[in-house]
Amino acid sequence: MSSRPSRGAARLAAILDALPDALVLVNTNGTVVNANSIALEAFEAPGTALVGRGLLDLLPEFDSRLIPGSMRSPDTVTDERGRTKPTRMVARRTDGSDFPVEVTSANLADSARDAVDPYGTGGGNYSGSELLMLVVRDLSGTVDTEAELARSQRQTEMILRAAAEGVVGTDTDGRIVLVNPAAAQILGFRASDLGGQELHPLVLHSRADGEPFAYEDSPLADTLRSGRKHRVRGQVLWDRKGEKVPVDMTTAPVRDGEQLVGAVLTFTDRRPYDKLVTEHAEEIARRDEAAEREREERAAELERVREELSAELAAVHEQQAEELSAERERGAAFAEREKDRYEELAARHSQLLAVLGQSLRGPLDELRRELGQLAADDAGQLWPEANQVLHHLSAGYSRITTLVDNVLAYQLLDEGGEQLARTPVLLDAVVAAGVDGAVELIGPGRVQFAVHAPPIEAEVDAGRLATALAHLIADVAGIDATGNARVPAVAGYVDSTVVVAAAQRGESVRIEVRGPYAGGDPVHEPIVRGIVRAHGGVLQTHEMPGMGGSAYVLEVPIGSGAGVVAPAPVEPTPEP
Repeated sequence: MSSRPSRGAARLAAILDALPDALVLVNTNGTVVNANSIALEAFEAPGTALVGRGLLDLLPEFDSRLIPGSMRSPDTVTDERGRTKPTRMVARRTDGSDFPVEVTSANLADSARDAVDPYGTGGGNYSGSELLMLVVRDLSGTVDTEAELARSQRQTEMILRAAAEGVVGTDTDGRIVLVNPAAAQILGFRASDLGGQELHPLVLHSRADGEPFAYEDSPLADTLRSGRKHRVRGQVLWDRKGEKVPVDMTTAPVRDGEQLVGAVLTFTDRRPYDKLVTEHAEEIARRDEAAEREREERAAELERVREELSAELAAVHEQQAEELSAERERGAAFAEREKDRYEELAARHSQLLAVLGQSLRGPLDELRRELGQLAADDAGQLWPEANQVLHHLSAGYSRITTLVDNVLAYQLLDEGGEQLARTPVLLDAVVAAGVDGAVELIGPGRVQFAVHAPPIEAEVDAGRLATALAHLIADVAGIDATGNARVPAVAGYVDSTVVVAAAQRGESVRIEVRGPYAGGDPVHEPIVRGIVRAHGGVLQTHEMPGMGGSAYVLEVPIGSGAGVVAPAPVEPTPEP
């Protein structure tokens, strides 16, 4: 503290510098004359000095009447040695910043003054208590800790007050040291009356049946002995009036480090819940009783309705049996008539097939052959006009013969007398055969064709599919089964071109046939649809806007065919 002290004074100065608190010496003028290193660190700012400053500049709240030499009597109580009790106030550093401190002061006698100030830095030859020593403790961290502890204590108190469960704390002897309002209210006591009393004889003295409950057997005693936690459902406590209070109780130990210092008993009043359970049970009993009455009433009503419905059902069954018997008789009569009709139609159908296939087909072939021989006119005896008529008649009978053959083949296929003969064939050959068959049905020179049929291999019945294409082309060309042309729907010039285009679409072959007429002939169309349906395909009709005709789209599956076949490469002709 001083610059060149003696050896004893140096040892004392080192001791004072080692103190954890700031030590300040003040003379009778209220000026700091010396300070230890802690005081210098606490009060001095860089570039400023502590020694030589007024005490009230550093401690504005300090009682100035405690300064030696003051003429006023201080209000602060001191002991017989002149020491004051620790007082909290705000200190000010040399740079003007504040910090909280706790100050204790004491007047120094001459001998003590010489010990702490051996060279008399206080100045002058003073007698008596002429120096004031202040011990200043920095509370910067302590104040924050105390504030946090106070806040935590307030929060704990608020939580305990707000808790609906009862909370009771005891010491190691089982005496009550803490009670929250909920616990006092549940037990019927005032919280202030419970402090210091033994908890067990107060509220845990007996079991639910009234038998004494020994303290050694209670969960609280075991928790205080072993530190184990217990949770008990249906425990009985006794309130101030001596009435039972059923609770769910938990006891837990309270430790200070490793030492057991008490226990906390928390409990929830089960009386509201038990009341709700009782009311709920009574309500369930009332509802069960009402439900039983309603069930009996409904059972009686159901029995009455069942009897009425049974009578009505028996009458309805009897009526339905009579109606069913009459309907069965009518059905049997109708089936008999339909059977007779079917047999008649089958006989007529067989007769028609026999007429077409035998009685008519043979004379037609004979007549066509004779007309062909006459039309040949090898001797040149006929007039040109007669020869032309004979050729026309021969072509007509040939068309009729073909039509009869096609109708007979379709009828046999439709009724199951014949089956399709599927083989992998190229579609362009089938289309070409269909066009040739259409020429035979229509007549030569009556229609122009635009055909696009790439080499597509499909598994079909080539002959029947060509027959279907021939009849479809004849239908859209406007030639009916008699060989006559239909009257066009639009007056004026009608383009007689029939377009036939084939292409592969996925796993099917699509053939589009478009002509100047709408089609739908009663002889041509059934043959086409029947053959396409037998192949597993479909026939669709599309109207063409702005044109009088229709477009038919025929689709049949490729089957095991290879689809589009690449054309064979053309070998180059060697140059001579």
